[in-house]
Amino acid sequence: MYSQEPILDGYTPIDSLKNRDYKVYVNHFNRTAPGYDKEPDSLFAHEVAMTYLWTANKLRDTLHMGKAYGFLGLLEGYRLDYLDKAITYTKNYDDNIQPALAYSLKFVNHYYSGNYKEANNMLLKALQYARERENLKLFYELEYNIILLKSDWGNKKKSILIFKKYLAFMGSSKYDSIFFNYSNNRKRNEYFSAQYLLTKLYYEVKDYKNASIYLDSLHRYGFQNNIDGYKLNYYGLKGGILYREGQYQEALQHTNQYLEENEPDDIYGTSSSLNMKGLILWKLNRKKEAVQSIKKADSLYQITDDEFEELGEGYQLLINYYKEINDTESQLIYLNKLIGFDRKISSNYIEIGNRIEQEYTMPQLLAAKDEVILKLHKEKSSEQRNKYLIIGVLGMSLLVVVYYMRKNYLNKKRFKVFHERYKEQKISIETKKTIPEKEKISVDLEEKQLALISKGLTQFEKSHGYLENAISLKSLSKTLETNSTYLSKYINGVKEANFTTYISDLRIHYAIQKLQGDKKFRSYTIEAIASEVGFSNTRSFTNHFKRVTGITVSYFMKKLPLS
Repeated sequence: MYSQEPILDGYTPIDSLKNRDYKVYVNHFNRTAPGYDKEPDSLFAHEVAMTYLWTANKLRDTLHMGKAYGFLGLLEGYRLDYLDKAITYTKNYDDNIQPALAYSLKFVNHYYSGNYKEANNMLLKALQYARERENLKLFYELEYNIILLKSDWGNKKKSILIFKKYLAFMGSSKYDSIFFNYSNNRKRNEYFSAQYLLTKLYYEVKDYKNASIYLDSLHRYGFQNNIDGYKLNYYGLKGGILYREGQYQEALQHTNQYLEENEPDDIYGTSSSLNMKGLILWKLNRKKEAVQSIKKADSLYQITDDEFEELGEGYQLLINYYKEINDTESQLIYLNKLIGFDRKISSNYIEIGNRIEQEYTMPQLLAAKDEVILKLHKEKSSEQRNKYLIIGVLGMSLLVVVYYMRKNYLNKKRFKVFHERYKEQKISIETKKTIPEKEKISVDLEEKQLALISKGLTQFEKSHGYLENAISLKSLSKTLETNSTYLSKYINGVKEANFTTYISDLRIHYAIQKLQGDKKFRSYTIEAIASEVGFSNTRSFTNHFKRVTGITVSYFMKKLPLS
């Protein structure tokens, strides 16, 4: 246990931090670690945590080694192996912080990974240690997270009663004495968040009257206390309440307001509101617009994989729409999506609570799927019989022939222009300067952060890290040892694109290079190429390819020289 930790191999602490008292490390960390309010500096905080571990290891002090690992686990995106070490080293000590804190950080990791059952287990462990070690502050923070988890996946009516009780506690002198080091601004923000979640619970149990009363009250509270983002919270939930109450025009106004003001990087919020907009438009008998809105919501959901309950209603709407227009294939696609969504929701329930109210139960969904598949087989048989008739009709249509001739001419022209431009300029995102001098001033980041991200992205692009299918803003920021906010600012300012477009452009330009220079790569199917360059599905690859080049990938491959 007292041997050199592998993480310390070759590590030399800076002189100013060497051999200091443990309290100095803790104070430095609390002052500079992101999220600890004062002077965030993730690089210095990491140095502090490493020196803390180095010092504790040198003194063979396993308690403080564990605490240092807890710091490192927090800084590195709730890294599980570090948090496990924090627990191993501290669990036999009567310490009022660890291992409760490490378990609570593991909860965060599992929660944001969508592993809700394991998140619940970690939270209960953390709560047990906090209670045993009499850490009241941590105990109440963890209890609040238990309430949040139950409100997401448990019995929502019971959660309302628990939330009200906790809100009363938040307004008490006992709360002030336990959280005496919280600023008034932080207390206001946390109270607002708790009230907002209570409002959402009323909405989810269909008590729209109370939901509306609490929401209007919160709107005033947010305005009076200058709470960040209070308008977005108001517009989003108000749109949902008005929709449920049948006030569709007003609901559409609030939902559109949310979509206009929401941050582009908030894919989850945009997806949820686009889905709600689709449900509202359907009620207003604007069916084609409704379908487009819900399909956009679904495409964003495929990126986040973070479910929201109304998406099930959106899938049902699409199923009904395609049934109405007799598009059996599309109907089957969304039946499969609804079945998968239902199973995912069910598997994530921590308690057996109120399920989403759906038009179908699971057996009915599966029966409907079988019926659609049977109908599809019949349709295909009918299509085969009518094949020659359809070909004859199309062959006689001069307008169609002219249309395709013109389309072919435009594609040839676009290919020639793009191919020559690409050849002459040797277009590649990877060969661009990471921070053009003229653009440095446009990014609101410190010089040290700019340099760190610039160097990291250069290496990321050179090593083709963007080909990894599971790459995300969060995982990349962790790799670059920065945070997602800084990285997003950098990419928007320097690369002049959001994160999704930036990654997609890198992948498309890589695919173009491979198609032009690798004969074997050209023999792959489009599906295989999409997978090879990191796209999770063929449609996303082909859409982005056409956006970048102006032509389809199949046409591009067809027109490439054989040699």
